[in-house]
Amino acid sequence: MTKYFEVLRRDGPARMGKLLFGGQISTPALISKDDYVSAGSVYSYASIQDAINSGEALRDQEKLAILPYVPAALHSEPALEMPPLDLSGPKGIMVHPFSEKNPENADVYVLGNSGALKNPRDLVAAVVGVRERIAPDAALYAPAIATPANLALLVYLGIDLLDGTRVLADGLFGRYHTRDGVWSGEDLVGPADLANLPCRCHSCRKIADEGIKKELLIAHNLLKLEEELLTVRQAIRSETMREYVERQVRVSPEQTTALRLLDGEHRYLERRTPQTRRSKFYANCSESLQRVEVTRFAERVIGRYRAPESDVLLLLPCSAKKPYSLSRSHRLFAEAIGGRRRYLHELILTSPLALVPRELEEAYPAASYDVPVTGHWDREERAWLLGCLEAYLKKNRYARIVAHLEGDLEETVKESGIEAEFTGGGTSGPALDRLSAAVAEACRDARRLPDLRLLRYRAHADFYFGYAASSVLLQGKIIVKGREIQDEHKKPLAATTPSGMIALSLAGAGRLQALGKYIVKIGDFLPKGSLLAPGVVDADDQIRPGDEVIIAGEKAFGVGRAKMSGWEMKASRRGVAAEIRHIKGKQ
Repeated sequence: MTKYFEVLRRDGPARMGKLLFGGQISTPALISKDDYVSAGSVYSYASIQDAINSGEALRDQEKLAILPYVPAALHSEPALEMPPLDLSGPKGIMVHPFSEKNPENADVYVLGNSGALKNPRDLVAAVVGVRERIAPDAALYAPAIATPANLALLVYLGIDLLDGTRVLADGLFGRYHTRDGVWSGEDLVGPADLANLPCRCHSCRKIADEGIKKELLIAHNLLKLEEELLTVRQAIRSETMREYVERQVRVSPEQTTALRLLDGEHRYLERRTPQTRRSKFYANCSESLQRVEVTRFAERVIGRYRAPESDVLLLLPCSAKKPYSLSRSHRLFAEAIGGRRRYLHELILTSPLALVPRELEEAYPAASYDVPVTGHWDREERAWLLGCLEAYLKKNRYARIVAHLEGDLEETVKESGIEAEFTGGGTSGPALDRLSAAVAEACRDARRLPDLRLLRYRAHADFYFGYAASSVLLQGKIIVKGREIQDEHKKPLAATTPSGMIALSLAGAGRLQALGKYIVKIGDFLPKGSLLAPGVVDADDQIRPGDEVIIAGEKAFGVGRAKMSGWEMKASRRGVAAEIRHIKGKQ
């Protein structure tokens, strides 16, 4: 916990924040020796006591004070353990990448030996391990590792502070950095090479005129690093960090390997990934199949969502336009089905989300994703889709299945052995006639479903608040009025937002409170506007940024939107835990 660092925005493990010492530093940031003082290695002192005295001399520093540290080989524990020291100002602690010990409390943790983390497995294991051992509102500094090419990956891993040490040193050795990699100055020998450098900064213009000079290479390298930092900040701000990282790691096999290894750390990523984003979800490469948003959606469809009790299941392909109902193809499907829509359940098959029940087509990311469309489903996509479909059909039983699919998608479902009436897919007149006839036959004597609008609310309630939450929220007589649901006295319970989320009223929150989920417990006070992390007594570990939460305390009851994860609320001393929408005092 710290009083000097506050996280303001999150996009996965990547964060934007502010450090409150020596002026305000906006993170992610490049820092230099002007921003901190360091007592250095204990081995630079005549005795341990001298090192301790040096650390105590930093007690009243206004800058970040990095206490004496014990260097160690990358995969070894430090030979000595320094006693903890309390400072009145911001404190920095060197933490060993692979130590099993929890470090003492600090405001900034310096990743020891970070420059030696060249192996992707070491890099991911080190950053993930350290971040899991330190407080969520502490900053992580990794010196001597950043380049324009890898900075996005490093920030996405969870590093807040970096520096220009590596590109400065590379400049001295004649290396020329860009976001696309590094070139050796020895390869830039001719006038034509120098005149066509892929940069028109002041230093590169001088290189074209004067030739390779170390001071010019250093200035260029540092400028490219600063430019990349600005790009990364904008990616976090616009909630497109994952898409940018997926593109940027193609610079080298090592970076692509690191991203794939990071995706294997599912718990680490899931705890830090917001429930929803404002930006469109682009699934442009194979790594997109492993994204938290994809696996979380599928897990909720299979584990939380309860399909309506229907005799007939209709399998449909996705569409380019989202939500699907607004697309030309799905409007034609709806016309072909006609009034029989009240007698069947629709399930859309898509990559990378696998399964999207019609009722959840407005939920994130189903309503806001895009994927390269070739008509070809590769082996990984097929395996993912069929695994999800098999699990879904094991939980939800149907007497008859109609599959209006074509091409690879039809072939994939047929190969799974699922018994269905396959109509060949398509939107031509004959294709729609086949769909209409198959549905008419399948729906003969089928049960009629409830109001489709009510089914959407039930699906969203379970999706966002857990299995069977809808039974509590929608108990008794429910009136559907536009995007709002009301009780029998016309008192609002909840409404769906344009982003597909559910916004609870106080009455709706009162109903769900009994489930004990998505609740933020606060102290003996009445918050206004924003709920800050120090006021949180306890919070549901399921809560993620963007989730609708119920705020409950001795003097207050309210609803709002989470700004950090539940586990983070409990462990932080700074930052907004939730934005409050409605709050009332208790008598």
